[in-house]
Amino acid sequence: MKFHAPTKQFTVSQSDLAMAAHSFEYAIRHIRELANLPMGKYARDGALASADHAQKGILDAAKALGIDMGAEWGHQLDVSYEDEQEKAGGEK
Repeated sequence: MKFHAPTKQFTVSQSDLAMAAHSFEYAIRHIRELANLPMGKYARDGALASADHAQKGILDAAKALGIDMGAEWGHQLDVSYEDEQEKAGGEK
């Protein structure tokens, strides 16, 4: 992020926003690992747990920065990666 003095605005590069989105997704993956939740999209039943609130906070932070992660709630987001599927013997 850079500050442009003449316009008194911050500018953020596309690569910085992509890195931020990747970092948010990475954090959500670890939340799911700790909570024993699937990496793909999953059904959410019952009361919200700490993992749900943590994922929602990350998605809201991304939204505040103008990053659309593709979901409003964590359980709606697929954070599985091809390399993880390949390690498990899945197909590309």
